[in-house]
This record gives sequence, C-alpha cells and structure tokens, in this order.
Amino acid sequence: MLRKTGGISSRGDGVTRRRRTEQGASAVEFALVLPVLIVIIGAIIDFGFLFSQQITFNTASRDAARSAVRQDLSGTRPSCATIATNARASAASGAGAIGANATAIAVSVVGPGGSCTLPAGSGSATGAAVYPCVGSSGASNPRTQVTLSYGSTPPFPVPFMGAMTLTARGDFTCEYTS
Repeated sequence: MLRKTGGISSRGDGVTRRRRTEQGASAVEFALVLPVLIVIIGAIIDFGFLFSQQITFNTASRDAARSAVRQDLSGTRPSCATIATNARASAASGAGAIGANATAIAVSVVGPGGSCTLPAGSGSATGAAVYPCVGSSGASNPRTQVTLSYGSTPPFPVPFMGAMTLTARGDFTCEYTS
C-alpha cells in the first residue's frame, strides 16, 4: 500500500521514491502543436476564400456569356462593352466574390461578330460598339465566350498558398444571327 506524503511516495517497507511531476508537459506539447494547427486553419480559410471567389467568377462569366448570345423581347442586343462591364460588376458587387476589387478584374468577350476587352484597372472596354453574335449565321461555330481573370491574394499568410490568378470562362451558342 502506497502512502502519499507531499511529492514522496512510500510503500510502507521503508523504500521511498520521488514521483516525477508532469506539470509543464502539456504546455510544451501545446506550444509544439499550435503552429501546425494555425497553419492548417489558415489553409482552410484561404482555400474557402479562393473557392468562393472562383465559384462567383464562374457564375458571372456564364451569366455574361448568356446575356451576350440572346436578344431581349424588344430585339435589342447588348454591346460588347455592356457585356464586359456587367460581367465585372456581377463578379464584384452584391453577392459577388469576397474581397474582390472590381477594377482588378479583367474581362474578355469573343464572338463571331467581334471581340472586346475590359483590362484590369480600366473603366472602358476596347471594341465597345461590337455586337458579339452579329453575323454568326455564316460562322461554323457561332459561340460567344466571356473570360474573367483576377489576381487573388488569400487573407491568411500561409507559406504554400500565395497569390493566384483565378480564371473563369462562360461559353454559349449565339441565338440570333443578324
């Protein structure tokens, strides 16, 4: 039978042993595991951030390509500049990409009737009066593509996840030919 007296254990037969205390062991273990845990949590946050932005850009590019290939009920079709501007606004505003800077999103619209670009940092598109699907009746593949490109930097500084360029493309067949 062991009797405890302070930090000394005695078995009753005259032999006494000193017990080892492990008071600081859990603090040391926590200090060793904490950096790894922080990096894992940071990587999860960064991945979610980038994934959310990519989904938003995919949706914005598809919606813009869809708007480029159709006419509204009055027969009006959108110009290339309108399509590019709307794609950028859709990607960055309201329910847009988390943390995305609208002016840093580059947009490219290409169709059988012509193309235009809205470069990052610019407020106006080149080829603004072009209608992407005009003249598509003679084209072998009358499709319009809208491409968004954005250099994204995740919010948490994880060593293996730096700045990335996110690219999304929407592609639709033209519905009108004139």
